[in-house]
Order: sequence, then C-alpha cells, then structure tokens
Amino acid sequence: MNDTEKMLKELGRKTMFNVSDAEMPALLEEYNVFMSHVQALEAIDTEGIEPLAFPYEIETTFLREDVADHIISREDALKNAHDVQENQIKVPKVVG
Repeated sequence: MNDTEKMLKELGRKTMFNVSDAEMPALLEEYNVFMSHVQALEAIDTEGIEPLAFPYEIETTFLREDVADHIISREDALKNAHDVQENQIKVPKVVG
C-alpha cells in the first residue's frame, strides 16, 4: 500500500467511509484526476489579481428606476383590508 492509498484510507476512516480494497483503484483514479485539476489551477499566474468573493461581476443595468405614477391614499389602501391595526394590515401569523 503506497502513501496515497494510506492517506485515502485514513481520510475515509475520519469521514466514516469504509474504503474497501476493491474500491481503491477507482478512488485512486478519481484522486489523480482531481489532483491534475488542482495542478492546472496552481499553474495559473494570479500575481496582482485581487481575490473575488464571487467568480464574476453581475451587471445590474437591466434594472430600471422606479417611477411613482399611480399613488393611492393610505385610506384607499386599507379600506378593503379584513383587519387593520395602527394603520397597518394585520395578517395571521404564518410562522410558529
């Protein structure tokens, strides 16, 4: 058993997965694919690049400015409400 297999067995034990000897070749293959992806990412030059909290910027130019074009009075807004308390519509509790 090589060092990688020992590490994967120990990691499996720590995460409560029993890795059998029959499963080890497939797990090693997946591990090698993963590590090749990690090596490819490590090869990218990130010198002078600021870290991002999100992988790309979201453009919000599709949003429009709100323009109030039809304003009703508070009385009109509340007149059809079933239950009004202190100029607010009272609704049943929905979270217990």
